[in-house]
Amino acid sequence: MNWLKTLLIGTFGCLLSLSVSAKLVIAIDPGHGGRDPGAIGKSLNIKEKDVTLAISRELKALLDKDPNFKAVMTRSGDYFIQLPNRTEIARKHRANFLVSIHADSSPASNNLKGASVWVLSNRRASDELGKWLEDREKQSELLGGAGSVLSNNNERYLNQTVLDLQFSHAQRVGYELGKSVLASLGNVGAIAKRTPQHASLSVLRSPDIPSILVETGFLSNADEEHKLATAAYRKKVARAIYQGLVNYHKKNSGTLGTGSPKVAEVKPKATPKKDEPKQAAEKTSKSAKTADKTKAGDKTSTKDKPKANEKATAKDSKSEKASPASNASHHVVQQDETVYSIARMYKTTPDKLSQLNNLKDYKIRTGQKLKVR
Repeated sequence: MNWLKTLLIGTFGCLLSLSVSAKLVIAIDPGHGGRDPGAIGKSLNIKEKDVTLAISRELKALLDKDPNFKAVMTRSGDYFIQLPNRTEIARKHRANFLVSIHADSSPASNNLKGASVWVLSNRRASDELGKWLEDREKQSELLGGAGSVLSNNNERYLNQTVLDLQFSHAQRVGYELGKSVLASLGNVGAIAKRTPQHASLSVLRSPDIPSILVETGFLSNADEEHKLATAAYRKKVARAIYQGLVNYHKKNSGTLGTGSPKVAEVKPKATPKKDEPKQAAEKTSKSAKTADKTKAGDKTSTKDKPKANEKATAKDSKSEKASPASNASHHVVQQDETVYSIARMYKTTPDKLSQLNNLKDYKIRTGQKLKVR
C-alpha cells in the first residue's frame, strides 16, 4: 500500500503547488439574505443582510479589477441560501478561498465594537472529518482524481491520512489568511479580537476550501451602525479585506498561497526515469552485501550514502510514530498535527484526549505536551 499512499499524497501536493500565474478564485459569501435579515441595528434599524451584500459587491469589484484574482458570490441579491449550499457554490466554482461577510450584534451591551475574523475550530474539523470519511461521494469531490482511488480502496487509515492532510492544511491556511485580513481591517476601524478566533460555524466547515468569516462591526453599537450605514465606510471595509487578501497572496507567492512543504517532499518519487541507472548500482550493492554484510557499509559509495541515510531516517520516523502508540504516556504536538491525527496515532479518540488534557474546542499548539493515557 506504500505506493498508493505515495501516489495520493503526491497528487495532493501537486494540487497545492499550482503556479501563481493562475488567478486565485475567491468565493465571497454575503451573510444572511431574503427571509433571514441577520442582526438589526438598534439605532437606524439597518439589516445585516443589506450591509453584507453591499460590502461583498464592493469587494467583488476590487477583486475583478485585479489580474491575480477572480471573484464569485454565493448570492448576488436579497434571497436566502441554506448554509451548506454556500460552500457547495464555492466548490462548484473551484474557489481557492471562501470569505464570508457578516456584521455582529450584542444583546448584552451596546458598547461592544470592532471587527473580528473567525476560522474553523478543531472540534468542528474533527466532526466534519468523520462525516467525510463515511461519505465516498464527498471524498471524490474533495480530492478529485485521488478521491476516486480512495473511493475504491478499503484502507480506512489511508483515507483518514489524506483527508486529515487536507483538513490540517485548510485550517492552517485559513488562520494565516485571517491574520492578514485582520491586520488590514485594523487600519480602518476598531478591532474586537486581535487574533483570528476559532468557532464551530457551518460556513467554515469545508475541508477543501480555506475559509474565514469576517465580522465587520457591531450593529448593536450606534457609532458602528452609523458607519456601516454609509457607502463610504463600507467601501473602506471592502478595500481592507481586499488588501488582506493581496498581502497574503504576496507573502505566499510561489504556490497557490497555500504551500505545504511536508507534502512537497514526496515529489521526487514521481521521477523514476532518473533513478534507473542507480537501480542497477543498488542491485550490485545488494549482491556485495549478501557476500559480506559487515563490509557492505564501508563499500557503499559516497553517492549512495545519502540514500541509505534517507531510508534509515524514514525507518526511524516510522518507528517513532509507531512505538509511542504502544507504551508512551505523553505526546509533544508537532507542526500541523490535530487532535484527530494524534488520537489516531495512539489508537484512542479525540474526546478522550480532550478530557485527559482539559482541551477547549480541541485547541492545541505546537510544542504542547499532551497526556495520551
